[in-house]
Amino acid sequence: MTQLSLPEEFVLLLHKDGGGYHTSADHTGAAELGELVLRGRIRFEGRKLQLVDPSPTGEQWADTALALLARRAGAKNKRLDAARFIQSRRGTRTTHCESLVRRGLMRCERKSLLGIGYRRYYPDTAAREALIGELRAVARGEQQVDNRTALLAALSHATGLVRTWRLPKQELKRLKQISRGEQLGAAVEAVVASAAAAVAAGTIAATTAATTGGS
Repeated sequence: MTQLSLPEEFVLLLHKDGGGYHTSADHTGAAELGELVLRGRIRFEGRKLQLVDPSPTGEQWADTALALLARRAGAKNKRLDAARFIQSRRGTRTTHCESLVRRGLMRCERKSLLGIGYRRYYPDTAAREALIGELRAVARGEQQVDNRTALLAALSHATGLVRTWRLPKQELKRLKQISRGEQLGAAVEAVVASAAAAVAAGTIAATTAATTGGS
């Protein structure tokens, strides 16, 4: 399987066999932040993010996200709240679904209800299960944690997605440690370790704000 971006992986994990998806979809923006960290476009200082390189990437989602961050950071490039960004990107799931369709890892069907058209996305279940298997191997210590899996594990735990996989307690415990940036090993860069914890915290904060009606 061709290497996917972090939001593509996250969205693949979100989707159910029948075309539905978990409510964790609201936090696809958190996966986008993780990908921007991996690309060296942003970094985290504590729980705040700092824009490092806003230059165009050639990918629409990334360029839109970077432009949004640049506007909010302003001329002084102030540090930004991750939760606010995540909330503002709640509608980006379908963007990454379409990317997965082009890669052959999702199938899209156009449907209609009461005359209103909509799209339903069906995941490549083998690809989705392979991703879950990779994270479980990391949780069991059978595979070394790297930058990408550290961030994906943190996202999966912080959004509650891991609870849908019915994992043993020990695996859940290890994924929770990863989401806190703990015991990641030498293969994970320090900047990514701090980002994993910050993205997880931002995801939880975004959930709380949405639940309480914050903005």
